Amino acid sequence: MRKIILTVFLSLTALATFSAAKTEHLRITYEYRSNDRNESQAAAEKHAIEKAKQRALENKFGVDVSSIVVSMDSEKSHDGKFTTDENFFSLGGTAARGEWLTTNKEEILESRHNGDYWYVRVYVDGTAREKKGTPIDLHYAFINNTHDKENRTTYYDKDDIFLRFSSPVSGSLCVYLIDAEKEAYCLLPYTTESKGCQEITANKDYLFFSKDADLNADEFTTTTNQPQEFNVLYIIFTPNKLTKATDEKGGVNWRGEALPRQLKYADFLRWLAKNQTSDEQLQVHTEVISISSK
Repeated sequence: MRKIILTVFLSLTALATFSAAKTEHLRITYEYRSNDRNESQAAAEKHAIEKAKQRALENKFGVDVSSIVVSMDSEKSHDGKFTTDENFFSLGGTAARGEWLTTNKEEILESRHNGDYWYVRVYVDGTAREKKGTPIDLHYAFINNTHDKENRTTYYDKDDIFLRFSSPVSGSLCVYLIDAEKEAYCLLPYTTESKGCQEITANKDYLFFSKDADLNADEFTTTTNQPQEFNVLYIIFTPNKLTKATDEKGGVNWRGEALPRQLKYADFLRWLAKNQTSDEQLQVHTEVISISSK
């Protein structure tokens, strides 16, 4: 017999308002200490930059805190005698009440290894604003196999990559990949799409980059000619109209394989900042993936 008691403590932001959020100039010097013995220097430095931005947002705008505590009492029989085991499981998280808009400067001030872990000190300068809208509960996962459900962040050269996506509201979706060379590639909308975005229907489960799901789909594989490199995937969604950045036909990689439509990373960031400034309901999610040679 098992008894489960669920206790939830949840702190939420205020309801959406219609006033425009003021843009703020943020600067921070941040110290990052890795807790993963296998983390590379490149990964540690990338995590340091992202955590610096997160801390700057938290310092300026505060955080939302949520936690769930589950108490489970289990009764077991052993030689006719019952014993009770009590176990606790907790799950918590924080989310900044602000969002990062533009980056003026990112600088690695110090990066050293102490024999076990990486220590990285960084400086970040940029602009941000307080989140005014109510978040949309997007569900997404980058996967290697169409049967997978959970998000995957580790890939190998020539692995397939797909995207599962669903939203509780209809809207517009764009997906970009930023490679190690600071090139931005448009993965969604597909090259055959003339509307400039992928239109999303509420409560519909999508599987992107698979011709089994959509004959018009562009299919992608992860590639690298390095022992390991890191790419950043951007999931950009709004319940409003969104049009992708102006780009050009992609070239070919070192194998002669065709690349997606592309633009410079700096041009992509300018496009993204302009849309974030004009649309407070725009949501931007990022996933850092590693790609290793087999």
